[in-house]
Amino acid sequence: MQDRPPGSALTRSGVSVFSSVDSSGDPDRVIRYLDQTAIAAFRMKHYAMAAHALRRPEGFVVDVGCGAGHDLDLLGSAGIRPLGVDPSAILLRVAGERTDWTVPLVRAQGEALPFADSSLAGCRIERVFIHVREPAAVVKEIARCLRPGALLSAFEPDWDSFTVRSAGGDEHCGWICGVRQPGVGSQLWNLMEAAGCEVLDRVEELSIWKRLSVLDRVIELAPSIEKAVIAQRISRARADEWLTEQRERDGRGVFRAAMPKILIVARKR
Repeated sequence: MQDRPPGSALTRSGVSVFSSVDSSGDPDRVIRYLDQTAIAAFRMKHYAMAAHALRRPEGFVVDVGCGAGHDLDLLGSAGIRPLGVDPSAILLRVAGERTDWTVPLVRAQGEALPFADSSLAGCRIERVFIHVREPAAVVKEIARCLRPGALLSAFEPDWDSFTVRSAGGDEHCGWICGVRQPGVGSQLWNLMEAAGCEVLDRVEELSIWKRLSVLDRVIELAPSIEKAVIAQRISRARADEWLTEQRERDGRGVFRAAMPKILIVARKR
């Protein structure tokens, strides 16, 4: 499956601009990126929506990191009462313009949600944990706000498992990603359990790229490699060698890169 999953394309100083959209200098670019990834991730988005809808939640289901509001509309279309939370005033403004005016929107960090204990009927969170400093703190805070039995769904890429085929086989190349938590996708199950949730389902989707130009559109190879070198995740010599090899393999039609993306559906105990 070839698509545009979240990656390291929007980074500065080695940290994703999603960590601070309002001071990024180019929020419109962030919004365009969210629009593109909403299309790419529609399968998992609909799976998560269906999981929540089947439980017929009575009360608000919060979308933590609601961004430009794509999933608020999706939840609402399934008869769910959505509630949007995001730390970005700019993204909340866009979400408000794009969604029904009755959808409440709250500016807050995932580590400090302004809701009472056991007050929410559910939560969805997607491509947020890769950007935060302490994913465990965010999961714990979400669990605090959920009623017993409420559903929590989380969807994240696993950049630590990103591989690119080389002469020696599939090589782990997570160094190319500049987000704070590149491997959090593989940690979701443990994070949920540690926060007092029971995992009900795990779904994995594999993105595969067979052209270097397609991967370049996803992660912007040149700036991503440069940032990886500056951050000392790879040496300049090794980065140049790697890119030369992959360009040569692409020319022969044998380029291949792959990355899993993981959805966990859990229930608050």
